[in-house]
Amino acid sequence: MAQEIKTTSWGSRVIGALWGILLGIALIVGSFILVFWNEGHSLHSAQSLQQTLHVLVTVPNAPIDPKNNLKVVYFNGLATTQDVLKEPLFNVSETAIKLERKVEMYQWQQNTKTKTEKNAGGSETEVTTYTYSAIWSTNLINSSEFKDQTGHQNPTHMPLQSTTHYAPSVTVGDYSLPAELIKQIDNATNVDLSKADVTTLQAKFNKAVQMDGNDLYVGTSPQSPTIGDLRISMSVVLPQTVSIIAQQFEKTLQAYMAPAGESVILLEMGQQTPQHMIQLEESKNTTMTWLLRGVSLLMMVIGIALLMQPVVILADVIPFFGSIVGFGTGLIAFTCGLSLWAVATAIAWFTMRPFWAIGLIVIIIAVCYLLFLLKKKKAT
Repeated sequence: MAQEIKTTSWGSRVIGALWGILLGIALIVGSFILVFWNEGHSLHSAQSLQQTLHVLVTVPNAPIDPKNNLKVVYFNGLATTQDVLKEPLFNVSETAIKLERKVEMYQWQQNTKTKTEKNAGGSETEVTTYTYSAIWSTNLINSSEFKDQTGHQNPTHMPLQSTTHYAPSVTVGDYSLPAELIKQIDNATNVDLSKADVTTLQAKFNKAVQMDGNDLYVGTSPQSPTIGDLRISMSVVLPQTVSIIAQQFEKTLQAYMAPAGESVILLEMGQQTPQHMIQLEESKNTTMTWLLRGVSLLMMVIGIALLMQPVVILADVIPFFGSIVGFGTGLIAFTCGLSLWAVATAIAWFTMRPFWAIGLIVIIIAVCYLLFLLKKKKAT
């Protein structure tokens, strides 16, 4: 464990807050841009999916009808390949769509916890505590950047990297799938690595190698791992049934550019109806829309809070008074941020969905009028 103590003077905090105003303005502008982009993208995606559903034709996966060229087609069938994917080091050879090797190394990880205290006169003391724990990670953790490197040193390189191999040629019936669709086939199963040549691996890694379930463990004991030990596992995607919606282009497929402006190319595992596939994509679109709405709201609130930060720092000359002002400005930032975000969203809706926006305004006016009548009735 290590600690770092840093004290920032009141004057430095004021200067930092003034720079923060610029960042706050950028966040507010960015929030407005994100709101309009998100609402537009959400609407166009929903429209594109419905347009795709209306124009698609259901076809067999073989033979391919040239009359359907450049039409949106839906079909299902067994996605298969003749390609053999190999991992010679582990004696693995599979006729498969995808072969993935996952390599994890036991390493030190630095954890940071910061506590900030305000001092009389407006200065601020920041105490940062660094602790260390060992974890399994697929990425190399650079221990040279640790605050306390003594006893927390990681290897300088990964002895073996994680890799993913895809079959160059995958077909469903007579259709040849593009790479974009091949990579969406991900229903994987574990590969048994018991056929690996342990002697060769021990010579390569200069460490003991043993089986741990279906996986390989490079190290003395899976139950008591040490820094630098490896866990190696493999998974394979075998031929399986898929359902596809895409634009037919000769003997292959491509994304369909809908009139609303978004491209559509869909693949789902198993036999799915086109209606269900579109519903799944609409659900994903809705989830992403609300996620980005939350991000844009957060950007707006933080931006306004940064605009008011100089007031908080000026009040921090007396820490107790500064805390009260900080709470007040935080409340104001949230209220103003929510209001501005709601106005921006309403304007975006009015631009993108005028009828929905008008309906929403009518509902709000009706609710306000009912509340007014109830208040008036209670007064009499």
